[in-house]
Amino acid sequence: MPALSERMDWSPKLTYVIGHQRPDTDAIASALGYAWFLSHDTDEKYQAARAGQPSEQARYALHRYEQEAPPLLSEASPTFGHILERTPTVEAQAPLTEALAQLASGESAVPVLQAGGRACGLVSPLALARALATGNLESRLCGALAETVPLVRQRDRLSDHKATLLRAEASRFIVQDDSGRYVGLASQQALLHPPRARLILVDHNELGQAVPGADEAEIVGVLDHHRLGNPPTPAPIPFVVDPVGSTSTLVAEQCRAKRITPPRALAGMLLSGILSDTLVFRSPTSTPRDQVMAEWLGGVARVDVALYGEELLRAAPGLSSRTAEDIVDSDRKTYVMAQQLVSIGQVEVSSLLELPERQEELLDAMTIRRVREGHAIVCLMVTNVIDGTSHLLVVGERTMVDVLPFARLSTNEFDLGHVVSRKKQLVPALQASIEQ
Repeated sequence: MPALSERMDWSPKLTYVIGHQRPDTDAIASALGYAWFLSHDTDEKYQAARAGQPSEQARYALHRYEQEAPPLLSEASPTFGHILERTPTVEAQAPLTEALAQLASGESAVPVLQAGGRACGLVSPLALARALATGNLESRLCGALAETVPLVRQRDRLSDHKATLLRAEASRFIVQDDSGRYVGLASQQALLHPPRARLILVDHNELGQAVPGADEAEIVGVLDHHRLGNPPTPAPIPFVVDPVGSTSTLVAEQCRAKRITPPRALAGMLLSGILSDTLVFRSPTSTPRDQVMAEWLGGVARVDVALYGEELLRAAPGLSSRTAEDIVDSDRKTYVMAQQLVSIGQVEVSSLLELPERQEELLDAMTIRRVREGHAIVCLMVTNVIDGTSHLLVVGERTMVDVLPFARLSTNEFDLGHVVSRKKQLVPALQASIEQ
């Protein structure tokens, strides 16, 4: 598998097209495809991004079509790096005249650096006035007059320090990198009006599934095929939530409506998103629209849709090659049922034969997450994508577990039969039984 691209910090000059925190094949493919579509015939800059590590199947598709994964955007909150000003500096041993020259040229404060690029304080008009009042101008060296101000790191979130810094006496503070070297100044005024990341959410519309810090970002668009759980926006935005089997279907439809044909590799990725989310059209979430777009994309990608679909489904890793934590967390979502938090994960396998030997440690990992996160129950849906059947592991409140309407195999395991869709089959059944 190809190496994943590095983490990136967001830029106010770009709009990021990004999927949910545990990106599956559809989240990766639709981010790549929609960013490409939006960038077509426009000067605006769109960047595909991911909010977490791609699934094994997504990485298989990326390798199959020689595509790089979108860069990791792990945080969308404004940081001090977004508001810092790169101002001239003086050395601690420099004569005071150097700092005075900077102040005379219009700088409101001059950072004073020690050896190694570390800041020891600021020379400001207020610092000069205090030194003059106390007769402390004898040395006439910048380091002697530098006043201590708050220090923050470039990658620190503004929201973590805002309240403290707005109460500070100093109106400016020093921003340093992770090694403590000076990189710039930030001000109280800039704290009040920081730039915000611009996000277009694909394959989800709920903040609980979005990149951390999305609540501090500007959501400027949504393209999704899930239930509504979107945050309010201060102004109208393009918002498309359509009941098809895959967000990649919606991207392909927009391309076709505009008579834009994606490159072969990108068509292959969008096809992968459709085949993955619809389980090659076996899932009840699948629609004729998914099949139409899959056939079109298959032609562009020059692959046999049915054969590639089986190849893609078999690329899902088994249970034996993964840790229990990875299996439980790789595709997990939280719902509210009867005013209780219910976590439902899903893992796709090509056989259920490995489940018995991993069941105990999976249940242990689920119990840890239930206690840590305060859920009433935690579920793991193990789906055999080859024959279209599933088993369900459950830990939690016995009163809720005991009313589940499925064939019980043991205390914590149920046979779901041909239930394969969490969204359209499992969640409605759980909600109905628990709330009744």
